[in-house]
Amino acid sequence: MSKMKASFASLSAADRVSAVKQHFCPVSGEMLGAEGPPIKVHIQDRDVWICCASCREKILSSPEKYLAKLKD
Repeated sequence: MSKMKASFASLSAADRVSAVKQHFCPVSGEMLGAEGPPIKVHIQDRDVWICCASCREKILSSPEKYLAKLKD
């Protein structure tokens, strides 16, 4: 848990709230912050957090698949 808190510390206050609220990466299913600072991507008029750079290509190529995993 302390590693995740440290990862979120590098985010702005608003981004930190957003990432904590989302809680997990829709691509990998991992908790955000477990692999370092989460990455924000803008997809279909919304900001989505992913756990690492390797998830970026997957979410951009199949956004509907991964956005469906997120609660609004």
